[in-house]
Amino acid sequence: MDSQEEERHCPLCNGLLRELDEADGLECIRCMALSRFRGDELVAMYIPRYRLRLEELKRRNSELMSLIEVEGGRGQSRDMRSLRSLHEERQRVLSEYSFLSYFQQFVDKW
Repeated sequence: MDSQEEERHCPLCNGLLRELDEADGLECIRCMALSRFRGDELVAMYIPRYRLRLEELKRRNSELMSLIEVEGGRGQSRDMRSLRSLHEERQRVLSEYSFLSYFQQFVDKW
């Protein structure tokens, strides 16, 4: 990017993007994701550990569902604080999974 061009920000983490030596895209200085644009439109991305992270999130969601089921099955003796905490963690996991899943279309084009 020349000095007259606006700074670009990473679609994933909003960090600043810098040009790669080869004219193949831009690299985020924060998360190290690689991006290709056509004008202002994002065309493709490489996100380090992308598929691994999605698998980790799927696995954690399954673990949390099992823990929620066990705790919820205790009836009157269930620990509501623990149950609430498990549900909140599951919401964070699902939120991150949903956010990352949006980028699948761009990762597949890399």
